[in-house]
Amino acid sequence: MDNRDRLIERIEQAEDRFLRLTSAGGASPLASTDLTMRQLQALLVVSFVDGASGQDLARALGVGLAAVTGITHRLSARGLIRRAVDPDDRRVRRIYLSPKGSAMLAELRDAGRNNKRRLLKRLDTEALHKMADAMDALNEAAESDHT
Repeated sequence: MDNRDRLIERIEQAEDRFLRLTSAGGASPLASTDLTMRQLQALLVVSFVDGASGQDLARALGVGLAAVTGITHRLSARGLIRRAVDPDDRRVRRIYLSPKGSAMLAELRDAGRNNKRRLLKRLDTEALHKMADAMDALNEAAESDHT
């Protein structure tokens, strides 16, 4: 294993530890929701691609259309999304966040940001600079995947 691989492994282990520490004792905002992970993932996809089709959602989640039908049915029954017929192709159903779904995601994001900000405020300026540089580099790598 070369040095880069060891560093990547160290980062993954640190991330796993961070997730364990921040989710222990209900500290994670996700602990307050009774959505399944797939339902939450579906809501996030729809928040990024408002008007996603069932095919779009199936691709993003890595599941079949039957699974997407079940997921969207349960989310719709809870009032978190709405489904509508595509005006250009009546065979296609478009999926949109409802106001309740948008509010729920906003609440989860705000709670997560507040927790992260609370922890970041404990770091000294040098550590914050390192974190900012690391996030910039990670975002650049992610952006290069999309070009």
